[in-house]
Amino acid sequence: MATVFKNQLQSNIGPILTATVIAPSTPAVGSVRLTFATQTATPFPAGSYIVVSGISVAGYNGTFLVTGGTTSTVTFANATTTGGATGGVIQTALWVSNASAKTTVIGLSLTNTSPNILLSSVQLQDSVAGTTAYYAKDIPIPPNQSLRLVSAGEKLILGPSTNVLVSASSQASMDAILSFVEIS
Repeated sequence: MATVFKNQLQSNIGPILTATVIAPSTPAVGSVRLTFATQTATPFPAGSYIVVSGISVAGYNGTFLVTGGTTSTVTFANATTTGGATGGVIQTALWVSNASAKTTVIGLSLTNTSPNILLSSVQLQDSVAGTTAYYAKDIPIPPNQSLRLVSAGEKLILGPSTNVLVSASSQASMDAILSFVEIS
């Protein structure tokens, strides 16, 4: 049994985005590209995780590691080749928990990096049961200030396969730091 203390960092977090174009995978490529409205900064950089939901073809929905991103597209490994898919949203996954580990969040900080008040939300998603619930919804954060959602001895226990999703009311306006202990 191993116990590890870790931090997960994510910058330029913005709103949940609607996919406008879904480019299916080809056998030679092995990845899918989703297009959304152009943002001020790359909302889903390579190496980060996203949760895609609501696309009409089920194979496009799920939790994915981003392999490439721009201010208007995100690319991830996926073998789905079905064309004609429509709808769907893309959201930042701050943390994707290990299915075989127990995770305890010991710190969660959201920082408004913009000159305006923003609304921030944190959701917990059980990727096995397919349920999602808000931990915090539309909490205002003043300009250039931070909000500590888990601090001062509080703990948030994450079950296996629980994802932590974050969003902000404006583009590229929030940074997040998640501190946790993982036992595997």
